[in-house]
Amino acid sequence: MTVYSLQLKHLADKARPWCNTRLGFPSKRYGAGGDLAASRSAQGDCVLFSALMTYAGLSEAIAYVPACIAEDGKPVRSPDRIAEPDSVDAFSKDMLLGVLLWTLVVRDPEPLEKLIGYINRTGCLCAKASDRRCTMTPQMTYLTNRVAKAVGCASRLKGDWLPGWLFSALELASALVTPLGYQCHLISVKALICQLLGEPFAAVSKTLARRDSKNPWFVFLAGRHELAAQKVLELDVQPGQGHQWSWERDSAEKAWLDSMGWDVVFLCNLLMKE
Repeated sequence: MTVYSLQLKHLADKARPWCNTRLGFPSKRYGAGGDLAASRSAQGDCVLFSALMTYAGLSEAIAYVPACIAEDGKPVRSPDRIAEPDSVDAFSKDMLLGVLLWTLVVRDPEPLEKLIGYINRTGCLCAKASDRRCTMTPQMTYLTNRVAKAVGCASRLKGDWLPGWLFSALELASALVTPLGYQCHLISVKALICQLLGEPFAAVSKTLARRDSKNPWFVFLAGRHELAAQKVLELDVQPGQGHQWSWERDSAEKAWLDSMGWDVVFLCNLLMKE
């Protein structure tokens, strides 16, 4: 990526001032006055975002994920929510992907080991929300146990019956039909995790890149790193309100005009590593 390194560095430096650090960890920009509700909204899916930033080599993010797992294994969306009541829906399967990715990158099994124990005791990730965000699925159980095995965790999730070939088939089918946007971004993170596990998942990544060819993250994941650099440099990236991780949106939304900054620094850093 040397041909684009200087331009990528310039773009990352441009985005750095947009990056919110007032909470002590990477997050979206939050509302005036720093009120509690606004700051918690800013935390959003930062378990997942911080794991991606850790994968890209950004040191600011590496401590976030383990700080979101309490000693008893209860997971929360940010370190300052550890003490919240167990009845609060403070996590989701989306964020579990962040824990899995972080675990593979850092090769530290302890947070995941504690989380597996918590899920086995309680049967879910947090209070059982009506939208089932905290209820484990066969796909997530399978993927969690694959990561646990890869990093040497002693424990495994109960109820793991899904064969690997069916997991792959279901993910490919999802990549083909899932509406573009955050759901496809979650599929892309699962594809990244599987790539790090050494499993053949190129069909999923290529499908996402074909469906949204303007998304430089999807293009990068499909192995076309130079083209991904071209695409991110062509975008008119702007801070806007600082609310968006641009690569989890349908490119038609032009979410990069409301970038949180960290999304840009993440992708530029990742491309400069290649």
